[in-house]
Amino acid sequence: MEKAKEKKVLGIIALIIAIFALILSWVPIINNIAAIFAVLGIILGVIALVINRKNKKTIALIATILSVLSIIVVLATQGLYSKAIDDATAKSDKNVTSTASSTASSEKKDDTTKKTFKLNETVKQQNGLEIKVNNVKFTQGTEYTTPKAGTQFILVNVTLKNTGNKSVSYNPYDFKLDDNGNQTDMNSYAGNDEQGNPVVSDDLHSGTLQPNATVSGTLVGEGNPENDIKLASVDYDGEINWTISLK
Repeated sequence: MEKAKEKKVLGIIALIIAIFALILSWVPIINNIAAIFAVLGIILGVIALVINRKNKKTIALIATILSVLSIIVVLATQGLYSKAIDDATAKSDKNVTSTASSTASSEKKDDTTKKTFKLNETVKQQNGLEIKVNNVKFTQGTEYTTPKAGTQFILVNVTLKNTGNKSVSYNPYDFKLDDNGNQTDMNSYAGNDEQGNPVVSDDLHSGTLQPNATVSGTLVGEGNPENDIKLASVDYDGEINWTISLK
């Protein structure tokens, strides 16, 4: 006995929903909504199958199969997308770890960089500025100009050279006289000699050095020559970048 024609209304609705769910099931994030439509398509498809249990049920069957297929695609694509995200995250974490390791390595290198130099050595800073002490003189001053009790004027002649490719500013206040750990500015006035001429006539002033340019000048501090005397580069927070022994 030939089966009666299928009651198509509910089956067609289920089929439309199933097709819509199948299309959305391939789209990231939105496929979560596709899963909801797929479940709805399965429910309507099953109901359509029940209604047409004695009739033809082609549309209802197709709608149910497509809905089930949509669920499978959603689960499969979400697994693929999750793996892709995990791989991307892992790669990002690896890059961060690599960067952190590189930074740590760089910091370690800075920590082990030589910070105390001898009198005849040249200091090269990261900004390309080279500092070299040419000579050091100790003087007790003149009749009218004397240093603080227990100290002498310490005249430090230096040469600065810009070996980088950018201009570099310099200032005498970039340097300190380190007297057994006591850092003081090197802006003392050493007075005039017996002929009335300045003891120091080539004071180092502030300025800017272009690439390959040099400047020389004298810094004057006050310290005890019997102590451990150094020329020091000190940050604003008091941290010593480097020192050059002046004895």
